[in-house]
Amino acid sequence: MRKILAVLLVVSFSFATAEITGRIKTFASIFLSENQSGFFFIHDSGEFAIKRVEFRVKIQGEASKKVSYGARLDAFSSPDAIFSSTNFPEAGPLASPVHSEPFEINLYEGYVKVSDFLLRNLDFTVGKQRISWGTADKVNVVDNLNPVDFANFLTFDPDYFGERRPQTALNFEYYIGSNTKLQVVWLLSRQYSPLPNGFTYMIAGAGRANVNIEQRKRLLKNTNFGLRASTIILNTDFALSYYHGNFSLPVFSGAEVATYFPLLHYSYPELDVLGGTFSGELASVGIWGEIAYYIPERKKGIFSAGMGPLMEFDLFKKGYFKYVFGADYTIGIGSGLYLNAQFLHGFFDERDYSDEAEKLLGFRKGQFFGEIENYVIARAEYKMFGDNLKLSLGGFGELGEKTSYAFMPSVELKVKDSLAVQIGTFSVFGDRNTKFGSFKDDKIGFLSLRLNF
Repeated sequence: MRKILAVLLVVSFSFATAEITGRIKTFASIFLSENQSGFFFIHDSGEFAIKRVEFRVKIQGEASKKVSYGARLDAFSSPDAIFSSTNFPEAGPLASPVHSEPFEINLYEGYVKVSDFLLRNLDFTVGKQRISWGTADKVNVVDNLNPVDFANFLTFDPDYFGERRPQTALNFEYYIGSNTKLQVVWLLSRQYSPLPNGFTYMIAGAGRANVNIEQRKRLLKNTNFGLRASTIILNTDFALSYYHGNFSLPVFSGAEVATYFPLLHYSYPELDVLGGTFSGELASVGIWGEIAYYIPERKKGIFSAGMGPLMEFDLFKKGYFKYVFGADYTIGIGSGLYLNAQFLHGFFDERDYSDEAEKLLGFRKGQFFGEIENYVIARAEYKMFGDNLKLSLGGFGELGEKTSYAFMPSVELKVKDSLAVQIGTFSVFGDRNTKFGSFKDDKIGFLSLRLNF
């Protein structure tokens, strides 16, 4: 579809052509088992909710041969967003029930790209943009320019697992020949992951403490940047990168325990990441890998007891590695049976704390925001009837002293080219004292209707 538009980004441009695409999606989930003592959810068997009704519009086009643009606008409502036994009747500014139908609209992405900017072979992109540095499937360890969208993590919507949020940035890409690129990215603010509704209530022990999450001021010295060099050798993509920024998820940094309600402090320490990636093909098998060395700020954790002495300890004493390696392969002709498997060392919320912090704060492997653990992630997909029916079985295993396994089977039917229906489940088995084992009693089914245009 081509239309005459006016797009505003920093200054006004009159663009001649634009391609407009979008989607409307409804995602509903239902609990298949009862859990009245759960950590994340308390629910009955058969309790259901329409978790998300989404309308997305994406615009892409060219103003000239060397100037292109893109924007994406997301609007969504969560008519029954929270599984809870308490519903509040208070209304919002537009008389919408606050806890039963929150509504949001945001500019997810909006940028202008100029080719041959000042120099030949130098591309410059400005605006809110997704800058992908990883080669792995969803579970990247070097893709730090865009923070993980943790807000939608507990919806179990497969579209939003590990999604990363675009950031406002100046992105310079210089091409040397056809295979090599040098990239400099200046991020104009700190990178903070969106957090799920009720996050502070959860970390406060169901409201038994107050929580302060500290963010840095918007100063030039607090902006972040990244450098990357990539090339192709023997039909394999290689890249080296450096990121200077911050942890995008909050880190516990101390507590004041003088009052009846303790005050818990969280912050976003600075972080440097040295990364390397590769992706290619070996004997018709796709292969990829990422390895990153994380260098955290030498930040102190502090316990205060009113007028009493302070207890200080190092949160981090050294750097640590995270890595992921994977492969995929298609068996058969055409769509065939698609197989994808990855080994991950270090989920996005995990860190290597100091021995002192581990002992004082109880950090361990196999917990959210805990020590680094190992995982195996895999999925199989099979399409039939002209690719109109897709059968999928995804899952992952949490490997350590205590283990748990999750399975996510689904069926997707393409009713028409633009309309798809997806049905699936999410079930966890294994030790309850693991990260995903804590969802052992929260077996969930979901239904998704998606219209693309």
